[in-house]
Amino acid sequence: DPTTRKLALPGGEQVLLTDTVGFVRKLPHELVEAFKTTLSVVPEADLLVHVVDASSPDPAEEMAVVRSIMAEIGGADRPELVVFNKADRTDDARRLAAATPGAVAVSAATGAGIDELVDTIGDRLRSQRPVVELHIPWSRGDVIASVHEHGEVLTEVSEAERMVMRARLPDAQRGRFAEFDPSLAVGG
Repeated sequence: DPTTRKLALPGGEQVLLTDTVGFVRKLPHELVEAFKTTLSVVPEADLLVHVVDASSPDPAEEMAVVRSIMAEIGGADRPELVVFNKADRTDDARRLAAATPGAVAVSAATGAGIDELVDTIGDRLRSQRPVVELHIPWSRGDVIASVHEHGEVLTEVSEAERMVMRARLPDAQRGRFAEFDPSLAVGG
């Protein structure tokens, strides 16, 4: 069964990581459906962290098999972060990561690369957030500060009566700033 744990990202935001199942070469036919059942959470995932054993005889084949299964269960369109594990056992992890755009090499055994992995997860999740434009009156400096604290500010334009900010905000925070989003105004 899948195991879900909280992960604190740099900046304090928390996300849920669900560990489904490892790659099993030549999975017995009767276990294939059970294997797919453990992956039922995949289509709802914001990001698939696809961990590949870099010391495997054929990591590319294993990746292709996993991606084929992802397509069968409706997860082919989910954003993917490839992680080559066992960097402590083989230089192939770093070589494979360098040849795979956006991939990260780690060693679960030694912890090498884990900080980079956590940073990359945060960056990838933040980059998927929609950009909102907020029109915040100067009298609401607390709101401006809060957007800086909880979001990723892309642009700020000072106008006479207000600050216009374009930012990416976590889902949990967007509602707090709805009154400053002109796209949500009645008739707008």
